[in-house]
Amino acid sequence: MTFALVPVAEAALFTFGCLVIHALRRHADVVTATLACLATLLVLMIGIACAPESFAKYQSAGINDFARLDTAIY
Repeated sequence: MTFALVPVAEAALFTFGCLVIHALRRHADVVTATLACLATLLVLMIGIACAPESFAKYQSAGINDFARLDTAIY
């Protein structure tokens, strides 16, 4: 997709979303719940994308990477 088609695709998706919301205007509770779920997923995705460190480092870490136990006490 060329760079010039990106705004056209965004406008088409926005228009399609408006059509769906307009078609489901009698089911406002379903539309509201769906939009709330989508907003929550968007916030989570932005939060994960802006995380300062990689989570892979913590998934592969052992107990000695975070705490040092003094064996003389035990």
